[in-house]
Amino acid sequence: MGFFNILEKNADAQNTRGVELANLGDFENALQHFDKALELDMNSAEIWYNRAVTLWELGRRYESIESYDEALILKPSYVEAWFNLGIIVFRLGKFPAALECFERVLKLDQDDVEAWCMKGFILGKLGRNLEFSECLNRVLDLD
Repeated sequence: MGFFNILEKNADAQNTRGVELANLGDFENALQHFDKALELDMNSAEIWYNRAVTLWELGRRYESIESYDEALILKPSYVEAWFNLGIIVFRLGKFPAALECFERVLKLDQDDVEAWCMKGFILGKLGRNLEFSECLNRVLDLD
């Protein structure tokens, strides 16, 4: 068994290669590496997260959401996954679901300015102006 065969059967190596390809904008090939990594290790929140980001870049929104869900099942404290999922469901017009995602982010990191901004923006869209104002004040306090 050669060196490349060992890497072929290593989830971390497949994930790393996928990240490298995604950083180069080669999302189709990156996805293949993330899928291979998941065949080897279905319990890695990081791999599911990387797959979700890549699927989003490929315009495959609902598959991206499913991968974020998998990442969050494995690691409920994954702030970046909650944030990105919030952005996706916001863009799909699902404001209450997006609000829930950003509230989860803020439970994990009370000083996340971007999450406060998004929460406020969503509250404004929902006509909850008093809460919007409270979020804006929090952003100003943090910034």
